[in-house]
Amino acid sequence: MASYLDKDWIVVATKGHIKDLPPKSYGVDLKNQFEPEYEWLKGKKTVFSAIKAKAKLSSVIYIASDPDREGEIIAKHCYDELVKLKKPIYRLRLKEISKEEVRRQIQFKSGLDLAEIESQIARRVVDRIFGFEVSPDLWKQLKISSLSAGRVQSTVLHWICEREKEIQNFSKEVYYQLKLHGSVLGESVDLDHQTKDKLNSQSIQKLLSEIEILPEPSKLKELRLSQIKKKNIKRNPPPAFSTASLQETSFRLLGFDSKKTMKLAQMLFEGKKIGSGERVGLITYMRTDSTRVSSGKRELGEEYLNKNYPGLLSQISSFPGKLKKHSQDAHEAVIPTNPNLTPDSISPYLSPDEKKLYNLIWERFLVSLMKPELGEETIYEFQKEKEVFYYKNEFITDFGFKAFTKSEKKKIQKRLDWKLGDRFLYESYTIEEKQTEPPVRYTQGKLVQKMEDTGVGRPSTYGTIIETLKIRKYIVEYHKSIGPTALGLKVNDYLYLNFQEMIGESFTKDLEKKLDLVTENKESRILLIQNFYEDLLRILRSPRKKINQSELDTNPLVHKNKLEKPVTAKNTKVKKENISSDFGESRLNDGNICPVCKQGIVKTKLGKKGKTIYFCSRYPHCDYITYEP
Repeated sequence: MASYLDKDWIVVATKGHIKDLPPKSYGVDLKNQFEPEYEWLKGKKTVFSAIKAKAKLSSVIYIASDPDREGEIIAKHCYDELVKLKKPIYRLRLKEISKEEVRRQIQFKSGLDLAEIESQIARRVVDRIFGFEVSPDLWKQLKISSLSAGRVQSTVLHWICEREKEIQNFSKEVYYQLKLHGSVLGESVDLDHQTKDKLNSQSIQKLLSEIEILPEPSKLKELRLSQIKKKNIKRNPPPAFSTASLQETSFRLLGFDSKKTMKLAQMLFEGKKIGSGERVGLITYMRTDSTRVSSGKRELGEEYLNKNYPGLLSQISSFPGKLKKHSQDAHEAVIPTNPNLTPDSISPYLSPDEKKLYNLIWERFLVSLMKPELGEETIYEFQKEKEVFYYKNEFITDFGFKAFTKSEKKKIQKRLDWKLGDRFLYESYTIEEKQTEPPVRYTQGKLVQKMEDTGVGRPSTYGTIIETLKIRKYIVEYHKSIGPTALGLKVNDYLYLNFQEMIGESFTKDLEKKLDLVTENKESRILLIQNFYEDLLRILRSPRKKINQSELDTNPLVHKNKLEKPVTAKNTKVKKENISSDFGESRLNDGNICPVCKQGIVKTKLGKKGKTIYFCSRYPHCDYITYEP
């Protein structure tokens, strides 16, 4: 930012928060309207002393921490120290780091947003109360010292544990699908059978008889085209990135976890020195739950597209961007500050990973301004008795935004000139055996997306929630999938039995709404905290519900808090397969002796598709292995 200002300005950094609640004591005065007791973070008093010394020599002071609640509390703590100098103090809220934005904010001469500060204090105090009141209860009830409970983290942990239980309890269902192979007007065609219910082995045999395929030789010679259904296709481009969609897409396409994505985004926001010129902020503020694009940025994007891709630009220029149900919409979407700074043109100034993320943001912004994909879908139905077989054909008339990215492969298209009464000449059939798949475990990206969709957490907290659960060893990540540890399952079971109303999804998102009301000066911080505290005390004074420890000890979901290396089955009579333990191993019980060697203990691993794999603890010396039926 210093490069945008003249030599009369001095720019110094606090490097994040300077104060916080004490790490080892409560830090909240429960008898004095829940007043927080902030203290200096380690090393920050020295850092700020240097800042204060320079501020003494200044005629006016501007505080430019991030434009969100956390940034506002940093500004408040800085203000409290600097106000003693009796100099004019103003607040800068930079939504992007550019010369125009810096100069515009300086002219505003804004003060602190007291309502945002109140909301942030309320969040911090509520979380501190929950942690300091519930954590000792965990220690006492679970007989495990140093356990820690977080309000929002507990909600997310519950999602992860519930998904793991769904996977473990999943029972696969085998079903069959029938395809007919033949031709229409001399062109080879495969018809799919249309059915609402999944067909079992008996149903498929009955169907084959009814349409005269069985018994052999087949009496089925032809089917007539009985109905043609057409509908228009319109696929709109995805909107510009919110924080959640950025993290989810970055994880899915680039393999970057939430922490890495936000670290790289912070660097792009702070900017790079391009060539011999000044430092340029490359993206707008990266913590937002909105996909809205400001009119100024939209005009820049449209100008770029008109010049470089005129055929792809959408004609609907007033599209504001959708607001999600729980969106605060405090900041616009994560977009490039200037689309003319293409990824290739600034590549020399970016690290490889920075370029990948910038390219993702740059492309997504431009794509959001482009035309939709248009086309026509036609379903041709052929009937035999009561059974319907169909062929689906899709013809794209305008690829729209999909013509922009090189990764999109265009399908070979052909219009079909079929008419009612045309014949499908039957040649053969195939039966495909399929089975229902268990739910998949969450990835970081999917968890972040769920947090945004449900209103649990806020953009500035998404990454730290997942990271905190990892640090506490409540969850573990393996091959990008997230599952609970034994400790995580135990903590979740106890918390949900006794504190469900405080960590349930509905309560958590309702509290976020109340915090938003504090920001809007529509609710009192003290009243919000008071109500929360009284509800929590009521639960803590009520009798405790005990978790079933014996069930937990023998549950195949209980894992050690570490990951095991994959074990490969050898010389077994069953199908060879990697016994890939996504989330470690567990002993069923001490009485389960290996039926082959009579020496080892039968252990379990959770397979990729949720089924349990049983094997001998003496592997590879004993090759016993079996699977749950």
